[in-house]
Amino acid sequence: MVSASSLLLPSSVRSLASCVSDGAVRVACTTPSATLTSASSSPSTLSVTTSYHAHSSPPLLLRLTWSHSPIGLPTLSFVPSASSPAVLLRRRKGTRSLPSSSDSSHPPLALFWDLTASRYGSGPAASPEPISGFYFVAVATEVVLAVGDLAAEFVKAKFEGQIPKARFLPVARSDRVVAPAGHHKPAANAMHTARVRFAEDAPEHEVSVGCATTSGGGEELWVSVDGKRAVQARRLRWNFRGNQTVFVDGAPVDVMWDLHGWWFRDPPGCAVVMLRARSALESRLWLEEAAAAPGFSLVVQAFKTPP
Repeated sequence: MVSASSLLLPSSVRSLASCVSDGAVRVACTTPSATLTSASSSPSTLSVTTSYHAHSSPPLLLRLTWSHSPIGLPTLSFVPSASSPAVLLRRRKGTRSLPSSSDSSHPPLALFWDLTASRYGSGPAASPEPISGFYFVAVATEVVLAVGDLAAEFVKAKFEGQIPKARFLPVARSDRVVAPAGHHKPAANAMHTARVRFAEDAPEHEVSVGCATTSGGGEELWVSVDGKRAVQARRLRWNFRGNQTVFVDGAPVDVMWDLHGWWFRDPPGCAVVMLRARSALESRLWLEEAAAAPGFSLVVQAFKTPP
């Protein structure tokens, strides 16, 4: 089984982790820091991809991607395994059967979804991921995934007492955004926010990643958790790669950033920020051998123009 990390993490982050020495890790705590003021603009969200680990038989790694169609309408696609192509669900409501894969990485699946009453955030930078009013359900011999505020009601009405429900957890999330910029500088005070849980049964947190122009004309990158600054990197032309460890709910979360592609590639690449929860017993930022059971990771990729 391929890990969620390999499904979502761009190669720049994986190579970044390998080039940062353990001794370079800085540790911070989010609790006593000052609360951030609101940023002046929000990047436009291109897509939101979430991977879920279903503790079914066999175990499955399922991926949902919310994005915008060429005419700006929200769309949904589903990937049943790391080796399978994405399945675009074109209708707002429907069902679809997926045969088992040739390499047996997933069994036959039945998909059920309803987005007809979906509600989304407001404003030009609104995410294509709905806030409420929807469900997406995947079924094998068990209900292996049920997402959305209407999912529980649908599952109860259609499958109550017929098939069991497997335990499933979100294990990774990747947000792709566009932060308009000039030739070099990002949009002043741009900020992207996501709500995530770093561990099962842990409280939900609001994580914000932002870039701001300082009073001296330079740029700084910052990451906040629940409105409290956790990471701040200045002089980004020199500090374009780095890492820091913060503690959230008493557990370590590694924060890594790579802005090399944003600053120095032509055509421009993307700026990447990753937050990855890990066990306190792990002594390194990234363990390839531990990737089969990774802690939750959030990846934010920011582009100057849509890729």
